[in-house]
Amino acid sequence: MEVVEVAGLGKTYPGGTEALRSVSFSVHRGEVFCLLGRNGAGKTTLLRILATQLRPTGGQATVFGLDVAREPKGVRSRISVLPQEARPLMMLSAYDHVRLMCMIRGMSRADAARRSQELMEQFELWDHRDKLCADLSGGLRQRVLLCMALSSNPELLFLDEPTIGLDPVGRRQVWAAVRRLTKSGVTVLLTTHYMDEAERLSDRLAIIDKGQLAFLGTVEEAKAVTGAGMRVVIEASNGNGREVLSPKSNEEILAIVQRSIREGRRVTFQPPTLEDAFIRIVGGSIENETA
Repeated sequence: MEVVEVAGLGKTYPGGTEALRSVSFSVHRGEVFCLLGRNGAGKTTLLRILATQLRPTGGQATVFGLDVAREPKGVRSRISVLPQEARPLMMLSAYDHVRLMCMIRGMSRADAARRSQELMEQFELWDHRDKLCADLSGGLRQRVLLCMALSSNPELLFLDEPTIGLDPVGRRQVWAAVRRLTKSGVTVLLTTHYMDEAERLSDRLAIIDKGQLAFLGTVEEAKAVTGAGMRVVIEASNGNGREVLSPKSNEEILAIVQRSIREGRRVTFQPPTLEDAFIRIVGGSIENETA
């Protein structure tokens, strides 16, 4: 049984706005599954439906075999959600955030203390336990929020833009935390606007465009399907300016290199990126807004 199964899922809001149209995919146990799409593409609507926060208007979605529309309580007992807008209370300590969430989940004081220490040690936060969140870096604050989300031992974790606004160090701290989760058996479904994040983390990904599924597969499959190939960067002989080419064959690459050598220009090669594939699939960069 798959962790998540989506079949012909649709969502039309009052007023006629169609956010999702006949979307189908599945998520395997223990993987990081990434949803990519421009703003307004429908990915957050899809996440909210799977997290039982929104009802679909068409199709079906199940989590651990439970229908998200008919059996939301059963689904909620096995998932946790870290929304994009989540923020810690700045004048509360890191430890108190996690401990209080454990108690809200129904644990005794003693069990909450044990679970809090366990989580904070797992995410390398124990040395920061008595610090106010106001005194923590962005990456550490996000790890506090992850601990809170994991207080109930969820089997499936939804992360909506988990590293937005973080510096490169903070983002990598969260990446490492996500990878530790999947190694422990947790399935992670995340949305992100960062192509390098999706490329680094995702086992598989879905690209949503204008409410429809535009691609489903691995990063390497996305590059292969769209024909995103090696790019050749030619530096000007005087060091000012450069030219970026995307040859279609080995013969073209050889001709470019030979010409550059004759002209005394430096040649380097860049492998294709997920961003190259995304642009070819949806016809533009992820920063572009959609209606």
